[in-house]
Amino acid sequence: MKKSMFIGNLVAAIVLAVITTAFLAWYHQSDAGAVLDAITTVPAAQIGVVLAAPVLLYAIGIILGLMVAWFKNISLGRGTRLVFRIVSALVIALFLTAIIPVFAPDAGSALMGPVVVVFYVSRLAPVFIVLLGFLYAMGCVPVNKEKRGPFAKYLPDDHFE
Repeated sequence: MKKSMFIGNLVAAIVLAVITTAFLAWYHQSDAGAVLDAITTVPAAQIGVVLAAPVLLYAIGIILGLMVAWFKNISLGRGTRLVFRIVSALVIALFLTAIIPVFAPDAGSALMGPVVVVFYVSRLAPVFIVLLGFLYAMGCVPVNKEKRGPFAKYLPDDHFE
């Protein structure tokens, strides 16, 4: 993995973890009336209620995965890495879909499915979201040239690092 990719993803994941931790600390430690007022008036607070816990778990998985990939010098096959990237993109799309009802209240009932999925999975299966963050990090590792498939001779060479 390139050093710049490692540092960029690590810093982004740490920033996400700090922001979501700060929001969760405010949400759980503040006066209930002040929190309720903020949630009813500030869209960012509404987004935080839905996404703070799952994004924190996802960031923790990214940090763990990056550390494992960096210190163990992991490399994967092209297909495996592509699958991990697709799964990670779908999870991020699910997170983004979960915040649409905040901005479009009319679409709230139609898009309540992603909100429910994100909210309940983060509460009932937090290790699953950490694992999805870990898969994001594994999608960032370099391709191992020895793990190329049977049709690799028809594909261009990977020029990483």
